[in-house]
Amino acid sequence: MSNLLQRIISATILAVIAVSGIVYLPVYIIKIFVAFISVLAVYEVFNLLDKKIVGIFRKEVLFVAFLSSLSVLFISFYLAVLIMTVYGFYISVKKYSLDYLTYTIFGFFYGVFFPSSLGILAEIDKYLIFVLFAVVWSGDICAYFVGKTIGKHKLAPILSPKKTVEGAIGSFVGSVVAGYIAILYFKFDLSWIIPVLISAILLQVGDLFESFLKRQVNVKDSSNLIPGHGGLLDRIDSLIFASVVFVICHALLKSLSIAS
Repeated sequence: MSNLLQRIISATILAVIAVSGIVYLPVYIIKIFVAFISVLAVYEVFNLLDKKIVGIFRKEVLFVAFLSSLSVLFISFYLAVLIMTVYGFYISVKKYSLDYLTYTIFGFFYGVFFPSSLGILAEIDKYLIFVLFAVVWSGDICAYFVGKTIGKHKLAPILSPKKTVEGAIGSFVGSVVAGYIAILYFKFDLSWIIPVLISAILLQVGDLFESFLKRQVNVKDSSNLIPGHGGLLDRIDSLIFASVVFVICHALLKSLSIAS
């Protein structure tokens, strides 16, 4: 089976599961499911970091990640910060190393806060996640096929040698068009075009950000969890950056009293 066919099959299965869950599950169940996604993300992040600073991955980081994500989604962002910081201090004191504290806090920051934004978005309006999907998935598809067809100029040759400027432009255009159509279809206020435009750029930064992490430890994928795609982070690196943008823009739009 070709890698492209594997990617298509895996992506289709994941898309069906995600869409079905959003449509049929209550918001609190979606948020719990997001907490488990955060656990998987933290698992992959800490496994990557462990190649840089041996011993940082320990089984209890998964429990801390789950508690932290639940805290963000159901109780308080600051409780999550406290849990992560106290655990990071506990580990760094045992190792007597500031590196352990820095790496641990970063691992939780990226692995918990970014994925947890999906649960926050579901609480705002779970159908906004479909707008988010339209932006990210269309961007990924357009980037792949435009880059394959006419891509000549490297976007970030050190971080991601296969990405091209042409593919990035195709991704932006595809994301904006699909996001706009989704906004109209789900009857959201047109002010939501603002996070769509910003996300169309930052989702590509999210992809490069994860590539930077992998290049630092000389690995191709964050794990082999998803056939054809690699790890969970390889699949959602763009999505979680764009999701954070949606959550931030909602807060700003709400404060200006123009959010739907």
